[in-house]
Amino acid sequence: MNDFKSFNEFIEEQHGHSTKADSNLDVVENPEQPPAIGNTISLKSGKKRKHKGNRKSSLRSNILIGFSVIIIFFLALLLLPVPLGYIVLTGSDILTVDDILFEGKIRQPVNVLQISTSQLEERLSRDIRIDSVQVHRKFPLTMEVVVHDRIPIAIVQGEFGYALVDKDGIVMDTVQSISKVTVPLITGKRFGNLLLEDRISGSDIDEALNFLNNLSPAGIRVFSEVNIGNPENINAYTREGIAVRLGDGERMEERARLAEDMVGDVKARGLSVEYLDANPASALIKLKK
Repeated sequence: MNDFKSFNEFIEEQHGHSTKADSNLDVVENPEQPPAIGNTISLKSGKKRKHKGNRKSSLRSNILIGFSVIIIFFLALLLLPVPLGYIVLTGSDILTVDDILFEGKIRQPVNVLQISTSQLEERLSRDIRIDSVQVHRKFPLTMEVVVHDRIPIAIVQGEFGYALVDKDGIVMDTVQSISKVTVPLITGKRFGNLLLEDRISGSDIDEALNFLNNLSPAGIRVFSEVNIGNPENINAYTREGIAVRLGDGERMEERARLAEDMVGDVKARGLSVEYLDANPASALIKLKK
């Protein structure tokens, strides 16, 4: 009977056990809450990573689109007939920009980005009127063509007429007759059938060209003729008829400068002379009696 418990004791024992059980459940349930919170955080961070990845992908796409547009734009400038830039011609008194376009085979409208400077130089150098040419670009969109004209320095007699030659003896033009002489004639020797771009040569003609090449532009206008009929006794004549002896052409550079100075001195002093001897060793002015 001592082991018999009253109903109240039984209820109290049951209540106390129930309370402990509840307490144990709380202990078990509380550790489960942090993982739930952790799971929530991991989901949010995953969304953030996804947003960042989308932004990077979008930025790359925009960059690729931008580069594509730029490439297409420049290809259009290089290939399509779009007017862009200018061609500037300097140094020439003979050629025009239209000549440059024609000789360079440049299509219009002009786009300087489509023109090769080396190719244009090569094409223009074939023009007999051009002695030398340089083509280069200037910022921002200008192509400058610098031309040095091929200038006639003398006239020689050929088989069927006359030919104008430059400082190197290259034939620039041929004519049947000459009505107005603007450069000196080289006389005393007749050449064969001369054509454009032919080059005359020989020791006598070389000495005559050497004489003319060492005169100033004003000095060339002073002389009307260089006679090479006797290579041992070359003579030049001014437009006033003054004869200048040049000997066999030895030291011709010095003789040319001396001859120009002597003629200038005679004209300045108003002298009447029979001839001048432009010998660097012993120059002589022979006066008329």
